[in-house]
Amino acid sequence: MGLKTLLGIKKHQWKKSVKKFIDKIKTAFPQYPWNDFYRISEHFLCRESSSLPERAFLFRLSHDLQANAKIVEIGSWIGESSCLLAWGLKGNGAKLYAVDNFKGEASDPSARTRYQERMYRLKIDNIKESFDKNIAHFNLSSQVEAIVADSLAAAKAFREPAHSIDLLFIDGDHSEDATRNDIIAWLPFLKHGGIIVFHDFSSNHGVPQAIWWAVKQSYFSELIGVYGTMIAFEVC
Repeated sequence: MGLKTLLGIKKHQWKKSVKKFIDKIKTAFPQYPWNDFYRISEHFLCRESSSLPERAFLFRLSHDLQANAKIVEIGSWIGESSCLLAWGLKGNGAKLYAVDNFKGEASDPSARTRYQERMYRLKIDNIKESFDKNIAHFNLSSQVEAIVADSLAAAKAFREPAHSIDLLFIDGDHSEDATRNDIIAWLPFLKHGGIIVFHDFSSNHGVPQAIWWAVKQSYFSELIGVYGTMIAFEVC
C-alpha cells in the first residue's frame, strides 16, 4: 500500500471521526457554526496541536464574547488556535493578538527538541510564514495581529490599556516559571470577569503547578470549564 493511499485512508477516517464528533456536539451546543469549525479543523489536518474537544471549547468561548472583543494568545505556533479564536470575533474593533517568537523555542531543552522534531515532521521551515498563510487562508488578517516577541517583552510593549482584554489564552513556554510569569505579566490586561484559558494543564511540565499557584493567590473567581488538557477560569 502506497503512502498516498495511506494518507487517503487516514483523511477518510479523520472526516468520519470529526463528523461524528460534530453531530454529537451540535445536540449540546446547536447555536454555534460547526460547519466553520469543521473547515478550520480540516485545513489543519495532521498538523493539529490539540484534541477536538479542546478546539471546540476555544471555538465556543470566542463565539460567546461580546462584539469588539479583544483576545491575547500566548503561543500561536502555525495559527490553528488563532484561527479558531479569531473566527468568533464580531465587530470592526475586534482583535486577536497572537504573541509568539515564532522560533519554536522553549526554556525546557526537551520541549525545544519536540518543537524541532515537529517542524521537521511537518516540513515547516518558517513558522511565521506558515502562520501568516494560515491566517490569510481564512481571510482573518484584519482581525489577527501577530506580535513577534517573547511573552514578557510583548507585555511590556503592549499598547492596549489595563482591563481591556476579554480573553487570554496561555499556551506558550510550559515551564512553571514561564507560565507563572505569563500570568503575572498579562493578567492586568484582562477585564474583571474576563476569561483566562490554559492548555496542557495536566502535562508533566510546570503548567499545573503555575495554575495551582494562581488559584492560591485568588486570581480566579470561577471555573468555566475543563476539556481534555484545557482549563478556563473567570478572573476576579
